[in-house]
Amino acid sequence: MTFREKHLWISIVSTVVIWGVYYWRFGERVLEGGLREASFAWDMGLMFAGATAVVVVIELVLTLIAHLTTAKAEREARDERETLAGLKASHVSLMALIALIITLSGVAYFAGLGDVVAPGAGRAVTTNANAMVVIANILLLAIIASEMIRFVFTVVLLKRGR
Repeated sequence: MTFREKHLWISIVSTVVIWGVYYWRFGERVLEGGLREASFAWDMGLMFAGATAVVVVIELVLTLIAHLTTAKAEREARDERETLAGLKASHVSLMALIALIITLSGVAYFAGLGDVVAPGAGRAVTTNANAMVVIANILLLAIIASEMIRFVFTVVLLKRGR
């Protein structure tokens, strides 16, 4: 396995595990009525900072291990196949991100028209700060999904190109 493939697998596994746990806990908090709590935005901000720190540390440590266990010539070599796979995967990822953002914008617009997120009047009672946290998390999830598409698509193209 090339260094590039090792790094992609590190990114895939760390993203799925850390952000999976984060969004699992986020969903639990929302379903438990956390949107009505004044501390929701603060608590989720701390969880977000923690998840980000853990992802950075895990990726750094595992990439260092991959670096140390891969021959220098193999680490530095990047052939046309890897470059082409990265470009194709980035294009697919960008198109997915654009589609997700447009879809989320439409959903948010129609939710606003329907007064879904409004203190005391809507179906999902929340504060403005908590609503912003939900929106930020949905947008972050779109970026994470786009990156996962890029990681996985790159691995598939690299495997197929052999």
